Amino acid sequence: MLKNLLLAFLILTNLALTQGKVKVLLDSLRSNATNSYKKFNIILPKDYEQSEERYPVLYLLHGYAGSHRDWVNKTGLIRYINEYKLIVVTPEADNSWYTNSLLHKDRNYEDYIIKELIPYVEEKYRVISTRHGRAIAGLSMGGYGAVKFGLKYPSYFQLVGSFSGAFNLFELMDKNKYAVAQSLIEVFGEKRNEHWIKNDIFSLVDSLADKTAPYFYISCGFEDEIEGLLHSNREFVKLLQSKKIRYEYHELPGGHNWLFWDKEIENFLKLLNRCEF
Repeated sequence: MLKNLLLAFLILTNLALTQGKVKVLLDSLRSNATNSYKKFNIILPKDYEQSEERYPVLYLLHGYAGSHRDWVNKTGLIRYINEYKLIVVTPEADNSWYTNSLLHKDRNYEDYIIKELIPYVEEKYRVISTRHGRAIAGLSMGGYGAVKFGLKYPSYFQLVGSFSGAFNLFELMDKNKYAVAQSLIEVFGEKRNEHWIKNDIFSLVDSLADKTAPYFYISCGFEDEIEGLLHSNREFVKLLQSKKIRYEYHELPGGHNWLFWDKEIENFLKLLNRCEF
């Protein structure tokens, strides 16, 4: 009798713990765009299994040399979202700059995110599958990717976030480490060709009507070590302002590191929570 009572108590305790915390799952899908299986983490809200409602979704992009595990392992993301009714997806995109490669036909990472990952998530999980239920954000390379997707696909996202976004790709190619420059060449090519221009966020802003644009949250540390990065963020914000596109810009203490990005994802989630989905 006592043994059965203890067993029942343990089951109820475990159930309560499961219900009281968000759940981090590892999922994957076969991607034709990259000719590979791509992993991603999906974080479900604590009441997901006990509910039938649909939730807003945030696609959270990693930086150069990062992975789908970074946001979960290197920030307080899980703790921050525990009180929010939100699904978070952290995809794996290698060093792709979230762009279809000009040189490699099996590295079409823009197609992977937009045409494969988002439809897969919307079919398998209970997310709000409209613009007003989607947000996208990222750090560094992922900040560039998030902003680019927001500009190229404004009907997809209500809110876009960039933390230390790598916006001026030509400067990065000229001034940065060989590995970063080489990754840019493999995606965009060596010269300012049509592929560069199609994926240049400064060019994309010029072609965007203010009424169709998502809301942009842009932040950068004024101690950022990447040469030219802070300046490119300032220039991008000026362009948003000139086009009367809604945004907020935060230039804060901090460098190009996880201490800064941890604070910024917390701030971004607070903004996201205030949005009406």
